[in-house]
Amino acid sequence: MPDCVMTQNKRIFIIGAGRFGTHLAKRLAAFDTEVIVADMDPERVQALAESGLESVELNAEDPEALKEAGVQEADTVVVGIGENMQGSILATLNLKELEIPYIVTRALDERHAKVLEKLGANSVVLPARDMAHRLAETLRSHFLNDRIPIVGEYQVASVVLGGKLSGISIEDAKLPDHYHVNILLLVRESPDGDEETPHTFKEPLPPMVMMEGDTLFVSGTREHINAFESACGEFCNIHAPLHSRHGESQAAKSIQRRHAPSRTNTLCLKNQSPNCTPTGQ
Repeated sequence: MPDCVMTQNKRIFIIGAGRFGTHLAKRLAAFDTEVIVADMDPERVQALAESGLESVELNAEDPEALKEAGVQEADTVVVGIGENMQGSILATLNLKELEIPYIVTRALDERHAKVLEKLGANSVVLPARDMAHRLAETLRSHFLNDRIPIVGEYQVASVVLGGKLSGISIEDAKLPDHYHVNILLLVRESPDGDEETPHTFKEPLPPMVMMEGDTLFVSGTREHINAFESACGEFCNIHAPLHSRHGESQAAKSIQRRHAPSRTNTLCLKNQSPNCTPTGQ
């Protein structure tokens, strides 16, 4: 639950009955907070009503519908709309024009968050980012002892990447297939050298390209994490191939092409000629 949502003697109106909105509503209701949840989907509204939560069917893009639902009586309105960025923006704009005292909005990404802030949202929540920050805080005390046991042989470990995976997307690297480890969080040094926020915490989305020096928090068995760290950590041999049960991957071929010596360099090494200048120097 966002820290900014006050619960004592408050009436909270939640727009969007997806997983985020529903979980938030149930958590607030457990604190004896007066909660109303609104959604366009009649089945979701019915399911909420059957669970004991007050719910209403409406389109939050319509300011008149919001008025009729009594949104102006709320102390706080949470816009928890999921993938509909336009709906989220229009709902926030309507709430601002209705002079809602406190507006909390859920954003899909940083760009969406900036738009919502400019519209006047009092607080913007990025669930993936905020969850990553909480995980980072939990794990920060374990940086020196970078193995955290979970269950049995399964662990969470931080691995600093060497050059082997640099320039390869998470999707193309296929780490669960090759090394049987899963990425939970990617930590990267801030490019501007900001002393207050020296690191950025990133959700490991499939298109994200990894860089040398990134710290990956991965989960897996001790054996698999050790194998991954040996092959791809900062002290790994970058020429070691990536293999899987199904043979060499495209990521492996790309890595090998990037690090393979050029024909000119090979000839220079063989001839040892003082006038021979290797390519790339």
